[in-house]
Amino acid sequence: MGPYLRPVAEYEFDVAPSFAEQDRAQVEPIVRRLEELGVKVYYDEDQLIARWGRNLIEHIAETLTDKVRYVLMFTSRHYVEHSLARHERQTAQTRALEQQNECLLPIKLDDTKVPGLLSSIGFLDSRVHSTEVIAQSVVQKLAQHRAEFTSTTPITAKSVDALVREKPRGWEYLLYATVVAQGLAELQQKYREHFLRYSPRNGTVEHGNGIDLIRDRNVLLSEIIKVAVESVFTAGTQEAAFGRSGEAGDAEQIVHLGELFVRTFDEILDWARGIHGTSYANEQARAAARVQARFADRQLEAMHGVARDLREVADTLVERLTAGERIDMTVPLVFEVEPALELEFKAALDRLSR
Repeated sequence: MGPYLRPVAEYEFDVAPSFAEQDRAQVEPIVRRLEELGVKVYYDEDQLIARWGRNLIEHIAETLTDKVRYVLMFTSRHYVEHSLARHERQTAQTRALEQQNECLLPIKLDDTKVPGLLSSIGFLDSRVHSTEVIAQSVVQKLAQHRAEFTSTTPITAKSVDALVREKPRGWEYLLYATVVAQGLAELQQKYREHFLRYSPRNGTVEHGNGIDLIRDRNVLLSEIIKVAVESVFTAGTQEAAFGRSGEAGDAEQIVHLGELFVRTFDEILDWARGIHGTSYANEQARAAARVQARFADRQLEAMHGVARDLREVADTLVERLTAGERIDMTVPLVFEVEPALELEFKAALDRLSR
């Protein structure tokens, strides 16, 4: 018997399975294992008295909309064809649309496509994932919900403490993904402006050929890169934050590591922004400097891609990790300059030196 999980306060039940009668034999073992783990399940066969004499259409709508935290949607050919199951599905999908929250947890029994169920929604598959894996995924999902921590939760001491207290599986990765995603969201305007090659004037005016300024900026970018490679994005730094295999992570260090990711991204943006914001009396100097600013493009795109990917998996992290999927948190280091851009920069410098 697993430890009792206190029900989520605002709902009478933690979960309710939605399935076709023909699939009951596959669903019931999962229901019973959830109950053993302390999950409060609304299961039709256990609710005979509550359902007796009721209008089942109204009763199902009330239950799936107001009384359960998550609907476990067991999808199959029978599920799509069965009239009562179709009503349950439409009720749950309407709730998800109206409340704009994560309430559907799909579990595939076969490959039948379910109308209205987006392919981008994370799912488990009963043909791949065992009863135990599915049940433990639900348990971890409820732990995450009790912590009231999602990828949009503001990072505060209180929210981090709640997450660490509940410890849903993969909480370290969820915390890191949230810090990074929220930090880069605040820099989105600067990121867009970088690729527009725009920055407001910063008051710096270059009257000469700009060679010394260009050299200084090369040294500065090299130092940003060196610090990132040698201090921030190292295996040792990651291990200190996330812990060794089988060990819990350190919440403060994870937050700090996520903040360093964001700070490095911002520092590279500011490096290029300083170039775009400078006024040049010499047009050749301006042209060479603006080619130099593009040295930042590849690394910014790579880091932005990492943050985007982290954001996309954050809401399904618990299921993915419980199902044995490995989540790659590695930051790609692509600080090298593309050969074509390097040649373009060299040509601009040659014109400047004539």
